[in-house]
Amino acid sequence: YRILKQDENTTIDPNQSITLHAMPANINDINSASSSSSGPPDANPVLTAYESYVRDTPLVTRYVLNAVVISYFMSFFVDPTFALANIPYFTLFRFQLYRVITSPLVCSSILNLFFAFMGFMNHGVKLEQSMGSALFGVLFFKLTIFTNLLFLVVSILLYGLTNNDGYLAGVSVGVWTVLLSIIATECAQAPPNSKRKLFFLEIPVLYYPLVLLALFSLFAGFKLAYCLGVAVGYLQGFGKLDRWKVKVETARKWESERGCLRGFYSRAGYISVSSASGPNAWAEGSGGGGNNESSSGGGGGPVAVRAPTDPGASSSTPSFPSSGGQSLGGGSKRGLLSRGSKSPKTKEERAALLERAAERRRQQRDEGDSAV
Repeated sequence: YRILKQDENTTIDPNQSITLHAMPANINDINSASSSSSGPPDANPVLTAYESYVRDTPLVTRYVLNAVVISYFMSFFVDPTFALANIPYFTLFRFQLYRVITSPLVCSSILNLFFAFMGFMNHGVKLEQSMGSALFGVLFFKLTIFTNLLFLVVSILLYGLTNNDGYLAGVSVGVWTVLLSIIATECAQAPPNSKRKLFFLEIPVLYYPLVLLALFSLFAGFKLAYCLGVAVGYLQGFGKLDRWKVKVETARKWESERGCLRGFYSRAGYISVSSASGPNAWAEGSGGGGNNESSSGGGGGPVAVRAPTDPGASSSTPSFPSSGGQSLGGGSKRGLLSRGSKSPKTKEERAALLERAAERRRQQRDEGDSAV
């Protein structure tokens, strides 16, 4: 096409030509061309990983790990160990008692963060699915408080005996202080003849926490808090701390509509006492779901955790498992899945049941005929 004039003020060379591209015949061709060129955007891998983490990790375990991650990023600007760790001088002489609770939530190195996730994602997830979020949170802070109080007592005694100020500057910090207590609790309640594998060694389950503690001391040096954590775990496992144990009925009241945990009950990942899976969470190869819906697949990882719908649907008491050394020893001999009533065993009993059922149906049918 030859353009002679664009407007009144602009003149185009007559010999200049413009090439026009072929246009689609109709609007459908335009839509098809647009849809083929612009497909759906790729999923954000970071967002996908976080959504999977929220879906598969129970509430208390997720909150603890989130606090550890936040503490690690805070270490780039301030020292969280100096602010939150259990140091006897600050806890006692400065009366900063909050340190007794906040000390396991501190992380200042990427190596500690990696091992915290590796250890707590295994033991923490399964234990919370076994007990429920409320009882697991109580156990976590119970072991934390007892370990830190014992650390303060031992530090003051050593300071009084040696007059060494270094004991007042000792530090109890890190999630592994509590995690070693949880492992010791589990091993103390496991069957005495069971064994656990550490790398290529098979170790009697009762001594597994001690071997693990020795391994930690070999690579990271001796830490008094780790030793006391293992000791507190053994005390918990052997029932010496049951005086401060929270009852299941109390936890159910906390989860009721007027309870103190009603705000957490509907959050993603919360596992009620009624929907806790008990020993099944520690079974070999099970996903260990902690909600009302169990996984139908045979995967080995934890299943998605969702809030239960009925906090009072079951009256069973969650208990630790008691087999294989892989799980916490059972407080109940029958377990969660045992039935309360006996099933008929003989032919006479089954026949009597069938006869009674037929009689009831006959009576209901007669009542319906008379009503008509």
